[in-house]
Amino acid sequence: MTSTALQELRADLTCPVCLDLFRDPVLLDCGHHFCRRCVRRCWDATPGDERAACPRCRAPCRAREPRPDSLLGDVLKLFCEDDQAAVCLVCGLSRQHKAHDVVPVNEAHEKSPSSSLAFCFFLHFIQERADVLERQVSTDFQRLHDFLSAEEKEVKEHLRRVKEEKLEQLNGSLTHITQQMSRLESSAQDIHAKLDQEERPELLTNKRRHSVLFDSFLVVEPVTLDPTTAYPCLHVSPCGRSVRVGSIQPCLPNNPERFTLYNIVLGSQPFSQGRHYWEVEVAGKTAWGLGIAAASVNRKEEISLCPEDGFWTMVLRNGSEYEACTSAEECPLTLTRQPGRVGVYLDYDRGQVSFYNAEDMSHIFSFSDACFEGQVYPYFNPWPIINGRNREPLIIRTLQL
Repeated sequence: MTSTALQELRADLTCPVCLDLFRDPVLLDCGHHFCRRCVRRCWDATPGDERAACPRCRAPCRAREPRPDSLLGDVLKLFCEDDQAAVCLVCGLSRQHKAHDVVPVNEAHEKSPSSSLAFCFFLHFIQERADVLERQVSTDFQRLHDFLSAEEKEVKEHLRRVKEEKLEQLNGSLTHITQQMSRLESSAQDIHAKLDQEERPELLTNKRRHSVLFDSFLVVEPVTLDPTTAYPCLHVSPCGRSVRVGSIQPCLPNNPERFTLYNIVLGSQPFSQGRHYWEVEVAGKTAWGLGIAAASVNRKEEISLCPEDGFWTMVLRNGSEYEACTSAEECPLTLTRQPGRVGVYLDYDRGQVSFYNAEDMSHIFSFSDACFEGQVYPYFNPWPIINGRNREPLIIRTLQL
């Protein structure tokens, strides 16, 4: 061993306070080694209110009683002069060294501070340190392995529970959605069946026709008449549910809503969406007109009762001549039974206006694919009195469902 190495080894095994080999070595929190007596003397010299500190680096110590350094203590206890080796207390009493000359390390150092003694100290010190480090590393890695294994098990268990919960929620949602789809499909079938029955009322009995028709309508309208739209010779009842032809009423305002050339009056309620139905009593009359009129129709000039001018109507003339007022020049209607009450059905969203004999719910005529722009109103035309006939009023009937 070189002199430099010996000097470094001696420095490692020397107390920095007394500058001699360690006696009863202790280890402070900062990692520095001292003789117990040396460090106690240093601490006893400090004021009582100050914390104990390392005499070398001044790092504070948590307790005033330092813990023994078992590793240095064991290394530096005994020295076998026969084997020229440092031994611990247990080895010094063993059979191997029982007959040898074994003395304390400090005494051996005083007798012969030789390089062989220092080298023995060095080897034993390094071996002990390596063994401690190996055991510490093995222990730490085992703890880390156990910790990671426990964490892995816990994470896997958590993921398993979350997976089961999510699957259970998805299964519940799927069941709920399946039930909803089944109900919607059933409702769609019922609606299609009702629409088919509405379009083919001849398949139903009279009572059943009436029930199905009402069930299929979203709104059965309590329609009333708007007297501000009425032609001056039309007299609207105070309740707004009937209109008859009479003498010209003087002093009526020529307001923009009023028709001034034709016996027309409109309903009070405008429609711009949805499905609506009302019935009108026409018994005894020889002429009348019913249907739908757009809010934008011309009310002051000559008009044509056709969809192009904003009218979707049907009329009765001469007591028995029924006609749908379509875009064609003539669209006569053949009825097997003359209605005493006419039902008018509006499906704004589908562009449909239909007429029924409300007494047996037989279908009369339908306008399909109508292009409504803006609001529409119920249309009523009681027609003039001709040769003393057609005096009966048009009466809007309240439906009893």
